[in-house]
Amino acid sequence: MEIKQKTKKGYDPIALTETTEKIVIQGNRRKYANLARHLRFYGGTISATEVGCNLRCKFCFSDAPVRKPKITGRFYTPGQVFNALSRKADKHNCKLISASAAEGTLGKEHLFELLDLVDQSDYVYILETNGMTIGNDPEFAKELSRFKNLHVRVSIKGANEDEYFMLTSASKESYQLPFKALNNLIKNKVSCNACVMVSFSDQNSIKGVQNRLEQIAPGILKSLELESITMFPKVAKRLKKANLKPNTIQYRGKIITV
Repeated sequence: MEIKQKTKKGYDPIALTETTEKIVIQGNRRKYANLARHLRFYGGTISATEVGCNLRCKFCFSDAPVRKPKITGRFYTPGQVFNALSRKADKHNCKLISASAAEGTLGKEHLFELLDLVDQSDYVYILETNGMTIGNDPEFAKELSRFKNLHVRVSIKGANEDEYFMLTSASKESYQLPFKALNNLIKNKVSCNACVMVSFSDQNSIKGVQNRLEQIAPGILKSLELESITMFPKVAKRLKKANLKPNTIQYRGKIITV
């Protein structure tokens, strides 16, 4: 889905959340492009491929699930998603399940029903989010606190407001939302960690975001992930069009300076 209105100030991710949910949510059903893939992340996990996001990151590996939600995927109930994830998890002896390639917090009814099913199992669900919705709504974190088999991974897009705007074209003001999300989650004792996209960052800006995170909770840096992009063909094409050149990339599990 293309963002029609573009201004120097950037788009509002919360407004885009509401627009996208109208496309990818129907009652307790959500759109997915794939229900169960075996991935190497976290030492091995089974992940569904969600449809619909509230950011438009230029470095994002996801294509149609983010940019063409109207014509991508099918609607599934929480039960259908959980059953597909658990079957494949049993097959691969994985205890971690997740959903990825889009924004995990879209459709609260669907998400909460899915997490209820996870809580009745031995699995742990990794909720992948950019933090926009949880940062905007403190009650969201409070509601998540009732789920015990949950870990939330908050992905921060860039090491400061300028990088964030450069990489997403979203309003600079919305950069504060993932930090608020982490604060809300920690306050409500929800298991969580932060991840920062640093492929376009220098050491000073990385140090700056680390300091900002440390002010939220002293121990947060212990689980901090510094993420570099993988140059998939579509990612490389999109970055070239935007005239963006990364400082680091991930290649075959190693971080390479370019």
